Formats: sequence, C-alpha cells, structure tokens
Amino acid sequence: MRRAIWPLCFLILFCAGTGLSHETFDTGDGKTGAIGIEEKTGQLLPTDLVFRDETGAYIKMGDLLGKPVILTLVYYSCEHICPLMLGGLAQALPRLTLTAGNDYRVLTVSFDETDTPDMARNTRKNYIAAAGSSFPASGWHFLTGNRENISRLTQSVGFTFRKEIHGFNHPVVLIFLSPQGKISKYLQVTKYDYGAEYPIAFSTFDLTAALTEAAQGRTVTGFRRALLYCFAHEPPGQSNFFRFIAVIGLVSILALVGFFIYLQISTRKYRRGKEYDLER
Repeated sequence: MRRAIWPLCFLILFCAGTGLSHETFDTGDGKTGAIGIEEKTGQLLPTDLVFRDETGAYIKMGDLLGKPVILTLVYYSCEHICPLMLGGLAQALPRLTLTAGNDYRVLTVSFDETDTPDMARNTRKNYIAAAGSSFPASGWHFLTGNRENISRLTQSVGFTFRKEIHGFNHPVVLIFLSPQGKISKYLQVTKYDYGAEYPIAFSTFDLTAALTEAAQGRTVTGFRRALLYCFAHEPPGQSNFFRFIAVIGLVSILALVGFFIYLQISTRKYRRGKEYDLER
C-alpha cells in the first residue's frame, strides 16, 4: 500500500505545482501563429516607417531617433498586462538620473492597426500623469500606424503576436535602441506574479545601464527565454482561480503527508503487536 502512495504523491505535487506557478511560455519556433521574441540585436530599424502621434500628425521613425530609445509594443485597448507594464515604466522613469526628452525617448507603439490617435492620446494622458509632474511629457510618445508599418516594425525587432477574438496574445518586453536606430538590448519584465493584481516593477539600475549601453551603440545579447506574455483570453478574477488551485494543491499535499504518517505509525504498532504475540 505504501508503494501505491508515491505515484499519487508525485501526481498531486505536479498538479499543485502547475497551479502555483502558472508561467507563460515562449514558442519561439518561427512558425505561423507563434508568438515570442527573436533577438535581432545589432540590426537597424527602418527609419522610413511612418506612424501617427497622439495629436494625429504623421511622423517618421527616423525623426524620433537621435537619442537612445525605449521601445514598447502594446495595444491600447488591453486590460491585462499592457497597462501593468506601462504603469511600471511610468513609476520607474522619474527615478532615473537621465532625463526623458534630453537623454532618451520612450516610444510606445500600438501593434493594433485599429487603434486611433485619440486612443493614443488618452493612454498617454494616463501614464504621463502616473509618472508625476517632474516627468517631461515631451519625452514619451504614443504612436499608432497602419498594418504595413506595424508589420515592418514588429518584424524588424523580432516581435511576433497573434490576434484573438478579444484582443492579442503577445510577449511583454522593453526594446532599447541606439540613437541611430540599432537594436541594442531586449529587457524583459523583472518581476510579476502571473494572474495576480501585482505591479510590474522595473529596476532603475537595469534601465539606466541599458540606456547607457544604447547611447554607446553597444549590443547586448543573451535574452532570457522565461518571457512574460499578455493573453487576451485571461478573464477578470483569474488570479482568484489560481489561488484556489494553489490552496487545493497545498491541502492535498498536507492531507497526503498526514495519511502517510498515519500509515507509518499504524504499521509500527502492527509490527510491535505481532512481535509481542510471538514473544508470548
């Protein structure tokens, strides 16, 4: 009977582990429909890409360079990870010793071709406010574009995403560009408790180091594959579900351990009883 317990133990540990660490995955296989990041450090972005800024004006990518750039790719109607990522960035940027607009720029580009300059303007207003009054608003641009320019941009940085019924599935990453538009580094989210209402936090040291490397035109490879993804199908309150699964898994493990201890004690008592009978 004791032997039969161990397979059950491993099964419960596996199920509990799945609930406790519901991590994202990186397909990274380049197949149609796959989502992920393919590092393209050292490559130049097309400078002739044309987008519309939050005022509706058309602007070329080349006109937004000339300084190190933090590039973020999101869609403005997202209600899942994108707002948390932008919020984390808005909290971190004012703490940098570098000044947005003078020392670097932030470009947030929507990969949803249906997003409009009005949506970009409203989104920008929220995160500029979150960054605080000391943050120069001119240092952060929110852009929209058509399918062709979006496709060229995402392909040039190796960013693949997939449209779903209720939004997009896509990776979450910061991409650092040199003043000439060369891809310098990819930086993933440093902390996030998936499925929970927990703020994304960026290290000011990591951001400063990446911007300094970009300013020097250096390229840094070795991007970690434990990517965070934003899933369109993640329903509100999903964090409660995963907490429930985690609790169930923990209770099951504790019950199993208790049962195993009970069997051990019962077996010892049984053996002692048999030894006592034989001695008599």
